Amino acid sequence: MRAVTTRGRERRRPRSASAGFTLLEVVLALVIFSLLALMVYGAFYVGHRAVMAGEREADLSQRMRVVDDVVAHQVHSAVYYFARHDEDTVPYFLGRADAMSFVTAAPQSRGGTGLVVVTYRAVDGQLVLEERPGFMPDDLYDPPSDARVERAVLLSGVSALRFEYLPRDEVDGQWQEAWDARDEDGLPSAVRLSVEGLPWSSQQPWVRELPLMTVAYGWGSDDFQEPPDDEDESAPPGSAEVGGAAGVGGAGSATESDGDLDDDSGLDEDAE
Repeated sequence: MRAVTTRGRERRRPRSASAGFTLLEVVLALVIFSLLALMVYGAFYVGHRAVMAGEREADLSQRMRVVDDVVAHQVHSAVYYFARHDEDTVPYFLGRADAMSFVTAAPQSRGGTGLVVVTYRAVDGQLVLEERPGFMPDDLYDPPSDARVERAVLLSGVSALRFEYLPRDEVDGQWQEAWDARDEDGLPSAVRLSVEGLPWSSQQPWVRELPLMTVAYGWGSDDFQEPPDDEDESAPPGSAEVGGAAGVGGAGSATESDGDLDDDSGLDEDAE
């Protein structure tokens, strides 16, 4: 009987010894689990950052496409508007390195129809669009203080914005930093917009050169002549001239104020 009992005890000892873990085994398990958790977290963090960066770049790319489309459409649709100021009829296009204002037939407001006075400003790293839909030929130079102005921020977070203007008779491509249609007697042939500090284009500026496809709006000024009649044999068919400004490639229009763009357009300097 004693021998049998001893064998039973010897059989039960291995079972009790294998029922738990030593302190060293627990520490090693915790270290391995921590390393695995760290690796998983690192992979998740890197993937999350890549997704967020891709979304930001996609958003910026989409915004740049919108800016390109809006600015190009409005500049292409600049109108040579006949306005009155001091009993004179003068074109309207006022541009500086940080802002420009003109009349366009492609507004963003009013359902995209009609004419508006549009102003682009570079304010605190933002490209701000301002539109004044309600205007008359007599108040373009001196807009009322309560003129309705609609504003929108097209682009933000850039280091520099610059506008330049190309004269119509410039064959060497010499761009100007300012444009006053009263002094230049017309609109520029093209506008160049340069944007610096974009995240995906930090080395070189984002540049767009936009020609003005202007159309004369109205007739009857001293500077413009009506097209010849059909029975006029002196001019061949389809060769009607309008003071060099009507039709595509002619002078564009709108009126300006006597002072700077800020005072002339009647719009606040700071975007709301």
